[in-house]
Amino acid sequence: MHRSVSLKLLTLARGIQFKNLAEIGVWLGETSYFFSQFFPEAHLYLIDPWKPSKQYLENGQGPSHIQQEYDWARKNAHRLFQNNSQVSILQKTSHDALSLVLNHLDLVFIDGNHSYRAVKDDIQNWRRKIRRGELLTGHNYHPNFLGLIRAV
Repeated sequence: MHRSVSLKLLTLARGIQFKNLAEIGVWLGETSYFFSQFFPEAHLYLIDPWKPSKQYLENGQGPSHIQQEYDWARKNAHRLFQNNSQVSILQKTSHDALSLVLNHLDLVFIDGNHSYRAVKDDIQNWRRKIRRGELLTGHNYHPNFLGLIRAV
């Protein structure tokens, strides 16, 4: 099931009115755009450094080519939200953004660096930002990402 459908069903089932959300790992902003449309009253914190980490540099393309892709993705995300005052785009690592985001989030969606250490750190750090009873969720729980599975 597509993540937008599953989130919609979850929201309908629980009757949650999200007011403050954070997405870690924005890339093009597609999931962010879904959040902004489905929860138009919510404030979104979009967190992504848009810089390749070591795991992405190992694919043989070289840093400059990959950075061009990251720059393109960042520009796309900024374009989607350029006139939306409900969105704060933070071009930072998830760790560096912690101090800039409210401590009472309704939802944190983790889809950043998929390495074991990064996912484990994101879960430990960002769960403290969530209001009691709300959601910490993510994407790419898949055999291609064994580090992510291990961290969860």
